[in-house]
Amino acid sequence: MKRLVFLSLIAALIFWGSQTWESKKAISNLEISEPHYIDVFIRDFTITAMDENGKPAYTLKAELLEHYNDSEYAVIDKPVIQLSQGEHHWLISANSGEIDDDNQNIILRGSVVLQQKDKPQPIRLETEQLEIDTRQQIAKSMRTVSIIQQQFHLQSKGMILNNATGKLELLNNVEGSYVQTQ
Repeated sequence: MKRLVFLSLIAALIFWGSQTWESKKAISNLEISEPHYIDVFIRDFTITAMDENGKPAYTLKAELLEHYNDSEYAVIDKPVIQLSQGEHHWLISANSGEIDDDNQNIILRGSVVLQQKDKPQPIRLETEQLEIDTRQQIAKSMRTVSIIQQQFHLQSKGMILNNATGKLELLNNVEGSYVQTQ
């Protein structure tokens, strides 16, 4: 009988020890691997970033911003950006995008439209993806870009828009047409 009690006590100690070790191991694993969760969530917001002269460089409005704890960028839905530099102003919209934690790089995706503002004959650009360096005021796409200015219609594989200088560079396979309306 004593032997049975002794063996039961040993079995209980072994069981308790293994449970304690498993619990410590589980807690240790949980501490090592952080779960993926949203740490910032904003609806219908506006961000205005100033340039080094204290003037607005760009304004970003969107329906939704989600930032995850283990990410270096935030996801944005329905972004609209007003990019301004001197006399050069563009209104840019897209279905979705991403903005890095430094607010320097923005990537827009899905039905991206750039509309030139404050010009008598504005240019409209359409593409599926656009990368914007907000500090240098450079927007570029390696995808097909449609450029429309009144009766002029151009198409290019890639483009670089330098908003600081007002220069638009079309990269490859540029084709164009002039449609005269009456």
